Amino acid sequence: MADIYYTSDTHSYLYDTDYIHQGSSHAGYFELARHFEPGSLVIDGGDVLQGSPLARELSKQGFPFFIQAEAMNAAGVKVFVPGNHDFNFSDVVFKRFVSALDATLVCANLVDTSGEIQIAPHYLYVGSDGIRIGVVGVVTDFVNVWEEKRNLGSLRVLDSVESAAKAFAQLVALHCDYTICVYHGGYDDISASYAYQENRSDALAQIGFDVLLTAHQHAIVQPFSLGRTLSLQCGSNAYHYARLACSKEGVDARILKAGEGKVYDHPSLEVVKTMHLDLQERVFAYLATKIGETEEVFEDIGKLESAIHGSRLADFFNQVQLEYTKADISCVSLFNAPRSLGPVVKAGDVVAAYPFPNTLVVIEVRATVLKSALERCASYFSLKEGSIVISDRFLHPKVEHYNYDYYQNLEYWFDVGKKVGERVVRLRYKQFDLLSEADRTLALVMNNYRATGTGGYPWFANCPVVRQYKVEVQSLIFQTFEETQRVAIPPASNFRVFAEKLTNSSKGC
Repeated sequence: MADIYYTSDTHSYLYDTDYIHQGSSHAGYFELARHFEPGSLVIDGGDVLQGSPLARELSKQGFPFFIQAEAMNAAGVKVFVPGNHDFNFSDVVFKRFVSALDATLVCANLVDTSGEIQIAPHYLYVGSDGIRIGVVGVVTDFVNVWEEKRNLGSLRVLDSVESAAKAFAQLVALHCDYTICVYHGGYDDISASYAYQENRSDALAQIGFDVLLTAHQHAIVQPFSLGRTLSLQCGSNAYHYARLACSKEGVDARILKAGEGKVYDHPSLEVVKTMHLDLQERVFAYLATKIGETEEVFEDIGKLESAIHGSRLADFFNQVQLEYTKADISCVSLFNAPRSLGPVVKAGDVVAAYPFPNTLVVIEVRATVLKSALERCASYFSLKEGSIVISDRFLHPKVEHYNYDYYQNLEYWFDVGKKVGERVVRLRYKQFDLLSEADRTLALVMNNYRATGTGGYPWFANCPVVRQYKVEVQSLIFQTFEETQRVAIPPASNFRVFAEKLTNSSKGC
């Protein structure tokens, strides 16, 4: 029998805190790792380096050390499959990180043309009773979309399905009792097709693996059968882990919360945790620092309410982007959890409201492209029993409120009573009617991820790039408060959401 422990998308949430709320979060990698039986097969599915305020602090310092690697070594991680965010900081940082790991870097579709690091396509684990477990790792093909070639350096990401199939064929010769694919990607969605595909679990399951461990979508997916393959996903930010007990009779797979399950003695884990408490305290001290004020609370009042009536928080982010880039129009999305800023703003409030390392891109968009993108936004809504609700397409298989965009310097109306694709009934920029002037072009600023076409916006990927910026949006927000200690109320967005066929129509700004 062999026990397997699996985590993914921990995003440097090592300590027992979410850095937002007071008190403990009853989670964190140090807590999870206490449940990993020494000598067992411990696997991490990537997205380790980026995410938490602790990670941001280390990245600002140029990663003088990798507490993430130290924690994983202490936890006994044997297999590491990288996630897309592990490539955010350059190939140099990535190579330093994996070199600091005791674990084997297993990624069949990752190649280092420099030969500076060793990358294994598969890994063989033999349990104490002789049971043989073969593990193949692959990362989402979309790394090629999100990361610039100069950032990847000597690293190349190949086709995930083709690479996994080749590695699986090699495992067959090793006479494994069980084969496992660890995929830093998720379950297939119905979004538009691109040159690369982001989530390819269906195709990977068809290869013939016994188990498919997925990641990337930050979802908790209880074990289920994907064809003949057992599959699961265990969420993000070190709140849950998966335990798989593999025996000659079969696989018993469970997703457990931090704090659930037997606890083992890991002295080295406690050493790492204690050794870096000063770093954790510096992060908390910084987050508690007041950086300014706002004239009123910039709210994201609730996902549906904000999407219908507008959000001061979205207005503020749009204003920051417009003032920095001088583009004609701007679009932003808000993240899954509603946040607010003000009237007193601390550093931690900014980190909570805008947690990701996005940069800005200005593209040239034709009115037809803008119309298509807004139709995608309008598909966020559905009608149910006479009311406007959030469409299931933004809730399943993954909650994706962040794929609904708010625009500034445009006037637009959504008639949700019409079918998807025909809902934008008004679209104007200043005195120009963009529905009748299809060839008019505008400079649109957005974050670098949206500019790649992700989230169901493939039209943006083909638009000419006017300017690109390396400074992170979060840094621009901090800069805004440094320059203006009391930030004025931003201009309100100008849109309406309604259903003409309903007598009790809902109207936005």
